[in-house]
Amino acid sequence: METLLPGLTSATVTTFLLVLARTGSWVVTAPVLSAKGVAGISRISLAVALSLFLTPLVQAGGVPQDLPGFAATALAQVAIGVALGFLTGLLFAAFEVAGTLADLASGFSYASIVDPLSGQPAAAFSRLFAMAFSAVLFATGAYQTVLTGFTGSFRALPLGHLPHLSEGAGAALGHAATQVVASGIQVAAPMLGVLFLTDVALSLGSRFVPSANAMATALPVKTLVALTVAGATLALLPGHAAGLLGPATSLPYEVLR
Repeated sequence: METLLPGLTSATVTTFLLVLARTGSWVVTAPVLSAKGVAGISRISLAVALSLFLTPLVQAGGVPQDLPGFAATALAQVAIGVALGFLTGLLFAAFEVAGTLADLASGFSYASIVDPLSGQPAAAFSRLFAMAFSAVLFATGAYQTVLTGFTGSFRALPLGHLPHLSEGAGAALGHAATQVVASGIQVAAPMLGVLFLTDVALSLGSRFVPSANAMATALPVKTLVALTVAGATLALLPGHAAGLLGPATSLPYEVLR
């Protein structure tokens, strides 16, 4: 083991680089941190800071010392980090699904603009729910659970370990996709129910008053109802986020071994 500086050995530098490879790729794909609105220098700073903190805690046994083996291990760490970030954020996509359903039901999907977080076209409630989830994640301290889940990956998937899919990976991903849709419907259910009743009321009104301009009346009424119910829906977001937090942090370890 070669000593480069007092207290700094070549093994420590090797471990730091491998930890940085996993941490950097995780930061790029993790929920909220992967948003286009987050500056690149912020991601780099966070990745380096986490790597400096984690390096003394990581066991580097089994890491190849030759260049080809080290390069293969580094690529494996990048793959692990990308998979961890993507799988952790998969279930949190339920809030975007809920926002999309709310936009379709309220008619707000006609006015789509670019979402500053994802960089993709999105309507009003899709952006509102995504940004509200970001606020809830940090305001409730849920981000600490996400970080704890990531740091635990170095015990479940050590640096010298080449990951592979578990036997139940397909079932776990299928269940996660189903849970995303089901959770999205559950989050948006209050708005969908009230907007459905509003549509029924407007339909009955146009039936009894044929001379009224139904299209001119429906849009402002549905807009007022949607904005009113949106406040109550946002108040329920912390509970829904807490319910998804556990499955989101455990999903990567159900897929990877």
